[in-house]
Amino acid sequence: MSGHAYANLLPPSWKSVVIGWMQEDCPSFDWGGYVVGDAERTATLWCKTEGVLAGVPFVDAVFEEMQCTIRWNFQEGVLLTAKDSVQGTSDGKVKVAVAHVKGPTRNLLLGERIALNTLARCSGIATA
Repeated sequence: MSGHAYANLLPPSWKSVVIGWMQEDCPSFDWGGYVVGDAERTATLWCKTEGVLAGVPFVDAVFEEMQCTIRWNFQEGVLLTAKDSVQGTSDGKVKVAVAHVKGPTRNLLLGERIALNTLARCSGIATA
């Protein structure tokens, strides 16, 4: 699919599904957000197992809804291996910084579980 975005394969209503996931994940009080506050922070999304990166449009939608910005180090569909690992992993394991997300701490925490679960599920399916 050279030159084409995989997100273009999704139906027009897909972003409402992401919003539904977020409503289900935190249906009422956000006690954790109250504790951590709104200071701006940067979080790193790590890949710790070799596989295909998939689910990028969903993660983008989650963090867009949370008013965070995300910078991807790899494109959707790329096979991540130990050769992509950060320096210092002498044990041969994969530890790849896939993306960096910046925004209010409370928003990072609200979005991270949905984003990581979705990324892991989509990447697992793409790898299989």
